[in-house]
Amino acid sequence: GGGGGGTGWDAKEKWPEVEKTNQYLEAYYKEQKIVPEGEWEEFLTACRAVLPTTFRVSPCGTFANEVRDQLKTRFSELQMTDIESVDEDQRTQPPKPLPWYPDNLAWYMSISKKALKRTPALEKFHKYLVAETETGNLTRQEAVSMIPPLFMDVEPHHRVLDMCAAPGSKTSQLLEFIHMKSGANGVPPGVVIANDADLDRCSMLIHQMKRINSPSLLVLHHEAQKIPMLWGKPDGAAAKVPMRYDRILCDVPCSGDGTMRKNVDVWRKWSPAQGAGLHKTQIQILTRAVELTVPGGVIVYSTCSMNPIENESVVAFVLKKFNMCLELEDVSTQLPALKRCPGLLNWRVRDKRQADQFWDKFEEVPDALRQVYCESMFAPAEAAELKLERCVRVLPHHQDTGAFFICKLRKTADHTAPKSKQAVRDDEEAKTEATEEVKAEVKAEEAKEEKKEEVKEEAKADTTAPGKEEAKGEVKEEAAPDGDATMKEEAKEEAKEEEKKEEETKEEEKKE
Repeated sequence: GGGGGGTGWDAKEKWPEVEKTNQYLEAYYKEQKIVPEGEWEEFLTACRAVLPTTFRVSPCGTFANEVRDQLKTRFSELQMTDIESVDEDQRTQPPKPLPWYPDNLAWYMSISKKALKRTPALEKFHKYLVAETETGNLTRQEAVSMIPPLFMDVEPHHRVLDMCAAPGSKTSQLLEFIHMKSGANGVPPGVVIANDADLDRCSMLIHQMKRINSPSLLVLHHEAQKIPMLWGKPDGAAAKVPMRYDRILCDVPCSGDGTMRKNVDVWRKWSPAQGAGLHKTQIQILTRAVELTVPGGVIVYSTCSMNPIENESVVAFVLKKFNMCLELEDVSTQLPALKRCPGLLNWRVRDKRQADQFWDKFEEVPDALRQVYCESMFAPAEAAELKLERCVRVLPHHQDTGAFFICKLRKTADHTAPKSKQAVRDDEEAKTEATEEVKAEVKAEEAKEEKKEEVKEEAKADTTAPGKEEAKGEVKEEAAPDGDATMKEEAKEEAKEEEKKEEETKEEEKKE
């Protein structure tokens, strides 16, 4: 219609900004003391800032060195004075390598993904990133998400499992490590098995992995805590054996509050109930990872959450469950340029209904809530003995990243070796045979008891028959009980003879 008095919709009008504050989140993590003393305000400022753009160079790509050289030289002339400010982002600088990632293969640019698309002066650079990503030379990935695979020490011959793989950025890293020595066109001896519980995410994972075009990838669709054991027959083996894994990445589903810099909805929706609700599932997934790992193998457990209920408490429970065959490894010498905080030895559990109600011990939880807040959520008394300080917590303000939790577990011995299918069948047959033997013994005992009862009844019948007990004076009346006793003794002797004959018969049958 004609120009009325309405304001209309302006394409350039911005949506209202999400308020990046949540008093409950801030109070919760202040209470947990995850941030070093004196750094709280710096931590909050970093959490509210825009997340930088980061990407990796594929080391097994044909043009890996050329791409890395182009990043060093071709775009080095980009300066802040050449680029207009976009939104609140004032930090535009040329791309730089991440200081802690090996061989300058990971890069960052201190500008958000959104601003990178909208800045005219960066149009060529953005097109370059898109083109190289489509060819597989680059992978767009958040910086902290690159850390877990680096702790796994993957070798080309390893059998690797990524339990919760989609969308696939970490899986692509693992494939790159497998191909490292065989080159882009070689076929390595190892394999990467990527699993996800969501079928649509599995499809997305496969689409992403097409860029790498590796023959060493297998995709599964299972709930991570129920991944089945695969069986195979090695060269020269007579029977199939369980195919367990040398390396397992256990990047479990979590509340994701460490992603608040890119997912601003965290500020609005955060609740301590989110972490508590995932706690048992996370334990189940890590437990399954231990069961599927070979002795001497490595499991890396990680989340994009800062919550100790999803992190240290899960690791502590599984360490205690497998206390004789699992240990936390010290990773302080790995990635020395990465700034990190140690794992917590103490933490508190908060009542989701009352913001100021915290518990230090499971015994403090009301009986009505013990189905919601289980004992494994609380800090164990032996936290120091479990060496939980060897866990790693990355915080946003240390190196301008998101927040992340990582720990490296080494399986030092076999907990219970899975048996072959034939061995399982043999065990079942042995159990059946043992059960039949027990049933036969029980029947034999019952038959003996019945025989004894019959003998006793016959003995009683003989003693009470007419004419057997005639009164012939006081002397004979007194002797009657002695006669009864004699007959009872004879009955017992007959019963013993019957038992002896049955035992001899049984021994002869066994010998035959």
